[in-house]
Amino acid sequence: MAALGLLLSLLGAAVVAPEPPQDVIQESVDLQPPLIQQLLQESDPGPLPDAAAAAATAAPWGPRSVRGFPPPWPEAAAVTEHCRERPPPPAAPALPPSSFGHLRRQAAALGALGTRLDSCCDRAAPVPCARRAWSAVLDAFCAEEFAVKTRPFHCCRPRGAQRRRCFTEAAGAPEGGAEVAPERDAGVPFPPGEPTASNVGNICGLRGLRPGPGGPPAPIARFHLRLERDFGRCCRNGSVECAHEAWRSGLERLCREEAAAGARPRRCCGEAPGPARLRCFAASAPRPHYDRELHNVSLGRAGPALLRALCGPARLLSRRRPIPELLGAITSCCPRPPQEQRACTEDQLAQAITTLCSARGGAWKDPERCCAGGDAAARRRCFDSTYLAGVRMGLAVPPPPQGHEE
Repeated sequence: MAALGLLLSLLGAAVVAPEPPQDVIQESVDLQPPLIQQLLQESDPGPLPDAAAAAATAAPWGPRSVRGFPPPWPEAAAVTEHCRERPPPPAAPALPPSSFGHLRRQAAALGALGTRLDSCCDRAAPVPCARRAWSAVLDAFCAEEFAVKTRPFHCCRPRGAQRRRCFTEAAGAPEGGAEVAPERDAGVPFPPGEPTASNVGNICGLRGLRPGPGGPPAPIARFHLRLERDFGRCCRNGSVECAHEAWRSGLERLCREEAAAGARPRRCCGEAPGPARLRCFAASAPRPHYDRELHNVSLGRAGPALLRALCGPARLLSRRRPIPELLGAITSCCPRPPQEQRACTEDQLAQAITTLCSARGGAWKDPERCCAGGDAAARRRCFDSTYLAGVRMGLAVPPPPQGHEE
């Protein structure tokens, strides 16, 4: 019995006197991506006051995106507007001094894109430059997302064209960002015209000049993004049937989405699905020929107001010589300050006319006989009233009304 009592006492001591725990070493992880560290430092608002920090901590961050992220695909009209206004960099979001690394990366990417867009405005072709910048900035953002051990933004998982498509669609349907403004109309003609053999040329030929939807991701804005994307696919072979199906299915989907959201139905969505609804939309289209970007432009006296249109996204549709050469002479003045542009265009046109008249008899025959006689002023008047008058162009930025060049 004494031996049994001794054994029990030893076991009790082992239970009440456990081995002291090992120290746990915690490792800190830097969540700020190295490639955009400098932008984060420049935009860091510093420690917040107690009230501001409490408000930021309590803010419904949503929890995956800040306002404006991801940025929309650079449509031609949006790039033109950016280059005209040169908006200031976006304000740094009011975040607590620690954590929220994914939101800081998004804000830094938006700042980097703004800087790149500003530099694109000084290029001869700002729209392609802006689109390359958009892709490059978001690819860099994704590289930073994968560099930290947190869940990456969902559009970073696909690659190439699929990634770009995901970001474009996400820009039209953000994931509950910190600030969401009320929905508003997309600011583009609605409903779009019914695609036919007579307007498919404009649907495809003017795609890059049509404005993209602005503002928050209302269902109509998502509709326009999807429709233009589908039109791009159909325009590879100019298929009217493909474009018509994209138009039909897009409008039917819009009606379903708005009904599911409990919105007041549009007049045509009140019609039964099928031919009656589509006829209603086709009859209501304000621009059935997709010709809002088509203009007849007189290039003879080009001042700053006209150059604002010519220097933006533009497409020359009158290819007859010598119009391309004369337009090139005018747009060579785009980099000049506005106060110098009129004198520049006058000088460049005079030189171009002299060169054309000196080379007459080759590929260009001067059918209007403007070079046949008279002094330089007479030749210029002839060019203004013939070759430079009524030039057919596609313009993202509307030109000034006739007689209101300034």
